[in-house]
Amino acid sequence: MLTYYKDKARVVVFRIVIGVIMDNYIENIILKFFNDDCSSIELEELLDFILIEENYAIFKDYVNINHFATMTLNKFDKSSLINELETRIKKEKRTAKIKSYKQSLLLVAAVFICVFGLSYLADFNKIDTDSKNIILTTSSGQKVILDADEIQLKKLDGIVETKSNTLVYNKDENLETFVKNTIDVPYGKRFKLNLSDGTMVYLNSGSSFTYPVSFIDGIDREVFLSGEAFFDVSSDSLNTFKVVSTGSYVEVYGTKFNFKDYQEDNFSEVILTEGSLGVKNTISNSETIVLRPGDKAKVNYAGEGVEIKEVNTMLYTSWIDGRIIFRDENINNMITKLERIYDVIIINNNDKLNDEYINATILTETESIENVLDYLEEIYNLNYKIINNKIIIN
Repeated sequence: MLTYYKDKARVVVFRIVIGVIMDNYIENIILKFFNDDCSSIELEELLDFILIEENYAIFKDYVNINHFATMTLNKFDKSSLINELETRIKKEKRTAKIKSYKQSLLLVAAVFICVFGLSYLADFNKIDTDSKNIILTTSSGQKVILDADEIQLKKLDGIVETKSNTLVYNKDENLETFVKNTIDVPYGKRFKLNLSDGTMVYLNSGSSFTYPVSFIDGIDREVFLSGEAFFDVSSDSLNTFKVVSTGSYVEVYGTKFNFKDYQEDNFSEVILTEGSLGVKNTISNSETIVLRPGDKAKVNYAGEGVEIKEVNTMLYTSWIDGRIIFRDENINNMITKLERIYDVIIINNNDKLNDEYINATILTETESIENVLDYLEEIYNLNYKIINNKIIIN
């Protein structure tokens, strides 16, 4: 039997004769896939390959014959495999951006060695960053690690200090134009900062937040968010506070609320705990909807308008205190949250769990992902394996 797989540059012919004999290129990608060693390009090629039904059958046969038992492909359906590949592609692309930046830094460092000598290089290497760190990017593009033992405050824009593991900005009365910084928080970590107007911002895992180092009187206090954050906004009736995301924004004067907008979710959620605010779907250009405390607004980017629902706000905001509460939570939603909290990849091969609704409270400061899985194993009768940062539920 012959099965053809086409990519941009070539046609690959796969021959199956009493077993599976594969094109070496794809076979090597599969082997690297199991070793969690694929680049984003290789993952995309494997994804393109298995999207063709005949090729997916070849993939399954090859894995079964070569005894890759850890994947339990008898339970590993095509949809789960596609989801994992898409997750890994996003993760590898994020890592690749960091590596590219690091290479640029090394190139610049090599040039500076000639001018300033080795003493400068020793200092330069201190800002070499890693995707596991919380990174602040200044207005000049300089990178500063925020979860280091000591933050290099002299490299930051604005009048800033640290108090109780919080970055605190003070208002600069002499500033006439906005100077903006961006903080990127990787999966598995959180961060908080105090803006120049006194507004507290708690950033959750996997978030990117852009903000002025000092607000200016008479101009809206506008910030940009991708990910999740809780805002305790300092009251100011003259200067509106706005949070802008991919397809929505909120407008407040003084209030407390949670804003979630992860790009992969394709929707945003706003949960109001105190005060009042307005929410708008900027993709459909809907009218602004005013929330009351206890309301949850959901902006679905594939739809129009804003959906409003009354909720228990604690379920959505307790993460700022290190507690994640699940109440009647769909297993797939829970998995997404656990991946962000613990910076892991979770593959659910247990179809029976899709009908389960989970109730649990996790103390993220003291409980590891293993503790969480052991609890689920005991209560919901699942079993799991951990391979590097990948968890397979069977």
